[in-house]
Amino acid sequence: MIAARLAWGNLGLHRRKSLLIGMIMGMGILILFLGNSLIDTALSGLQRMFVQGYTGDLMVTGPTEFPTTVLGETAGSEEVLPHIAQIKKYEDFLASRSDVASTLPLLSGQVSFGIGETELGSGYCFGVNVEDYRTFFPDNVTLVTGDWPTADDGPWVLLSEPTLELLNRSASSPVGPGTKIIMTALANSAGTVIREVTVKGVIKFNQSNQQLAGITLVDADTMRDLLGFASLRDGAPVLSAREAAFVAGFDPNSLFNELFAGSGTTVNGAAQESLSPDTGGSGSSLAQSPDQDSAFSSAQTSTQTSVVADVVPAWQFLLVRVKPGASTSRLLSDLSAFSAKLGDGDRVQDWVAGAGKVARTAVTIRLAFDLLVAVVAVVVVMIMMNVLIISVNERLYEIGTLRAIGAKRRVVRSMILYETAFLALIAGAAGLLVGLLLLLILGKVGIRAPNLFFEALFGGQVLKPMVSGGAALRAFLWILAMGLGASWYPTVVALRIEPVIAMRGD
Repeated sequence: MIAARLAWGNLGLHRRKSLLIGMIMGMGILILFLGNSLIDTALSGLQRMFVQGYTGDLMVTGPTEFPTTVLGETAGSEEVLPHIAQIKKYEDFLASRSDVASTLPLLSGQVSFGIGETELGSGYCFGVNVEDYRTFFPDNVTLVTGDWPTADDGPWVLLSEPTLELLNRSASSPVGPGTKIIMTALANSAGTVIREVTVKGVIKFNQSNQQLAGITLVDADTMRDLLGFASLRDGAPVLSAREAAFVAGFDPNSLFNELFAGSGTTVNGAAQESLSPDTGGSGSSLAQSPDQDSAFSSAQTSTQTSVVADVVPAWQFLLVRVKPGASTSRLLSDLSAFSAKLGDGDRVQDWVAGAGKVARTAVTIRLAFDLLVAVVAVVVVMIMMNVLIISVNERLYEIGTLRAIGAKRRVVRSMILYETAFLALIAGAAGLLVGLLLLLILGKVGIRAPNLFFEALFGGQVLKPMVSGGAALRAFLWILAMGLGASWYPTVVALRIEPVIAMRGD
């Protein structure tokens, strides 16, 4: 307590030095508080917009070379994102987790719109089951005109307002609910695919930027057609018992392992042997295994029996929402481990990867800001250290007298540390108070995005900063750490002072 009283009195005795160090600390905490609050507001807004409206907390995608956005954009060589081959296993795994709120399968790609042979525009489309989509994102989609599609509807599309405006600029007659339009896409396996769909309605995304506002929703089977996947519009294929047995027992590896297995046979001879239905040699490339023979023989007794094939629909994405309070990072780790165990090369990623360059830019800006703060902190520490050393040198008599009357080294050390801590508290409170007032004013007025890049970064046209308790705490801890770091060397200098020399004035 004696050291604390001495430190408090010294702040008043050395007002100029205390004011100079306090101003440095106050400006530092003000800049840190404002900067971190702005970045936290932008990041939280982006996260809220994407998690609640487009990506969920986590997502599983088909195998790709690089992370893929929910719009299907990737830095890899894939023109169309592959589907998730074992999506049912992912759904079963996630359904067994107590920390998962819901899941949503999704298709995504870029298509062109037209009427007749006239192309009117292009944009991004999500292939969805509309009821599942509305349940997963209950607050992000509003129906402006028209009706929500039902299970009995044929191929349908829900146009976004920007897409509708784009089409009406070039259309000869107004496009609206009930209009039939042409959707075209370039699929990997099927070339150019053209499908006619009916406009069921016009939608608006409540949380969006210029790019996301133009997303159009289309029925999943139409999107599968456009992307080159198998459509289930006509239902699952019905196989005869013989076909079902062949599919169940067929081993594709045996076709290649036994292709040239016959000894002393020319290529043509092997081909003829393989095509002969009566051959029984082991060199036949189409020779059936015992299991296949058994399956065929049993099928022959019931040739009239039909089997409905169990076909899993193709989906490129599986979006995951985490329950409030649950650990997203833990689920990400567990889901990644499960995906690696399946061995298909599917990618598991968080909302930042799903959001793409906008979210990555925001995260990069935070890292750059933290790096800049670290560089500035070094400079501030050096300035504060020099000021404190000057202050210690000017107080040689005072420190020497304390040592001469019995003050131990720890008292001198504590006194200097208390001075720094008191300055950090006073300057920190002043800096936080000014920062709070500025944030409240900016929160009322808002910061308007100067261009499309900042509009995407802000998650809208106007950013209204929020007071971030985490930013305030980080700023105060930074300043306190810098102050204590800056006081280390002056403390060492003070402890080297000999009482007799100090009192003599040497």
